[in-house]
Amino acid sequence: MTRSNANNSSNQPSIESLMMRFLANRSDASAVETGESEVEPHEVAAGFRVDPRAAWLDATSPITTGTAPAVQLPPEWAALVGQPSSAFALPMAAGHFPQRVKDLQPLLTKFAPAELRPTGTQGSLPAFANLRNWIAKNGLTNPLVASGLARTLGDFDTAETLLNGVSGAENEKASLRWQRGECAEALSAWDALPDLPAVLFNRGMGRLFLGRIAEARESLQKAVEVIPELSGWHTLARLYLAVAEIHG
Repeated sequence: MTRSNANNSSNQPSIESLMMRFLANRSDASAVETGESEVEPHEVAAGFRVDPRAAWLDATSPITTGTAPAVQLPPEWAALVGQPSSAFALPMAAGHFPQRVKDLQPLLTKFAPAELRPTGTQGSLPAFANLRNWIAKNGLTNPLVASGLARTLGDFDTAETLLNGVSGAENEKASLRWQRGECAEALSAWDALPDLPAVLFNRGMGRLFLGRIAEARESLQKAVEVIPELSGWHTLARLYLAVAEIHG
């Protein structure tokens, strides 16, 4: 599964390099050796814990929300980011965190887009009563983040209610449609929006997981250029771009 940049005409980083950058956002990433190993990076990744604070910064950063990030982590946030299940086709939107893409093997090996994108049939996560209370209390003051957290929990009706009447929430509304399995409709909505960083990311991500891989590259390349390198979303954009290069 090892691929080098030597055969990469667009000068994309190697999978090993992407993995080391991705693991840097995890709490015990310092324990990872950068030397040679018999274990391939994508096989190790799922065993690492996500740093809750790094995930919260990505979920509430101005580049996704348009406002200053909230400082205090909500209750049960660490438990949410520590969920073992992995997302694959993740929109860049308020309340989402790129570290949810934990298992890279399905992206790098077979890559069956129809099997990896949301179907809308998944049930909501059980428990998380304290986090749901936080969402209810902060829905008026921070509807984008609150709605995004509801999306992550699978509470799609709550997420929709929180977005009703909120101006500037078109990206979040399209992201909700994506999570509900209305993927083609979500992509059409993103295509109609201005070329903001999150929109560029989502256009590329949407095309990638709808099987329109060649078309995905342009938007993902633009997203890589405009999303700050310190953001976890930048790393995920580069990862998706590498997936497009591998399978395109």
